Amino acid sequence: MFQGFYNLTSSVLTQTRRLNVISNNMSNVSTPGFKSDQFIAKTFKEEMIYRSGNKDKSNPTQLGSMNRIVTADRNYTDFASGGYASTDSPLDFALNSSGFFCIQSGNGTVYTRNGSFSLDDGGYLCLQGVGRVLGQNGPLYLGTDKIVSDSLGNLYTENGNTFLGRLSIVDFQNYDDNLTKGTGDVFTANGQGTAVNGSVVQKALESSNVEPVDEMARMMASERSLQSSAQVLKMYDQLIGKAVTQLGPV
Repeated sequence: MFQGFYNLTSSVLTQTRRLNVISNNMSNVSTPGFKSDQFIAKTFKEEMIYRSGNKDKSNPTQLGSMNRIVTADRNYTDFASGGYASTDSPLDFALNSSGFFCIQSGNGTVYTRNGSFSLDDGGYLCLQGVGRVLGQNGPLYLGTDKIVSDSLGNLYTENGNTFLGRLSIVDFQNYDDNLTKGTGDVFTANGQGTAVNGSVVQKALESSNVEPVDEMARMMASERSLQSSAQVLKMYDQLIGKAVTQLGPV
């Protein structure tokens, strides 16, 4: 009977963590360049089950294995592109290729597919709440939002006469090994990325790759599992209570 407490409690905790991941995906459906996460669970502490005789227990027979707990393994990030949509802002950029924009944050360089940029008080191109956008020679100073860009991310004044800099775009060989998802839609890396010639689209933003219908289906399935585990856990608690009060010594 006590085995059920391990299984049910771990199920409640695991489904709660899964719902946290799903709710984060849902809240970022409209975040440009956001990459959805998927919660992966695993079993813990597998044990072998044996059958033995009532009196003679010298030759037990293996029946199979069982596990006591389901627990969190990792969050898998889906790096698939969400496509892009046109905008009216000359400071919006989308990558129509692999790679990431480089942002100078307070904790070092971070990487993102979110090209919803603006100008800070100093006239530098920035990603709000994160930091200044890096060019190939450091933070990009524009001083104006009246700019044009070519497909390689070279930025010019609106008349095309003055070169302002080039967006720094890097890529990584293995996203799962090299990138760690941070707050929002930026990633940190455990090494230097490789500079690439990305395909840049001005006045466009990459859409989030979250599929709301799929996330809703996962949410409903997880909520049902959580509610079922909680109800059965309550029944276990009542059974233990009866065993203590009614079947205990008089």
